[in-house]
Amino acid sequence: AILERADLETSLREAISGSQLLLFYQPQVTDGNRVTGAEALVRWKHPRRGMVSPADFIPLAEETGLILGLGNWVLNTACNQLAAWAHQPEFAALTLAVNVSAKQFHETDFVDQVSEALVRSGARARHLKLELTESLLVTDVDAIVEKMYALKAKGVGFSLDDFGTGYSSLTYLKRLPLDQLKIDQSFVRNILVD
Repeated sequence: AILERADLETSLREAISGSQLLLFYQPQVTDGNRVTGAEALVRWKHPRRGMVSPADFIPLAEETGLILGLGNWVLNTACNQLAAWAHQPEFAALTLAVNVSAKQFHETDFVDQVSEALVRSGARARHLKLELTESLLVTDVDAIVEKMYALKAKGVGFSLDDFGTGYSSLTYLKRLPLDQLKIDQSFVRNILVD
């Protein structure tokens, strides 16, 4: 198991610096089936293993610190896609949500990283939505709010994913400049019967 994990870590390092990572775009739709945007989902196409499940490589990336390089690749690739969509009338108004890990968000230069990705790609900031998880809110909420407002001032939107999975607090919601709240399925699964 240790050898397998070490091999997977080495392969993930190569994937981040090579061309094995892919972004898939899951549509976000209204109740009238109108597409309003998409969520960027990272996938890994390993040369020998085939498609590696994010459940296998995201936790590994978090544990090893590779999430920073992975997250940076996702952010830059998503911004490039947004810039390409801007030239296609059927996609120009779409937003693109990008998941951001707590480690990535806590980087001291995170606001600069996002700004640089937008400038380098030519993407419109108002079409980028950063998707955060509640685990981010465990430490230093004031610094988090400050970064969020700095990015909001540039036009970037925010979504809070899996609200209610353990760190939920309505007090936090009042302080965070959120555009979207994604309630965890455990709250809504049985809504019609319970």
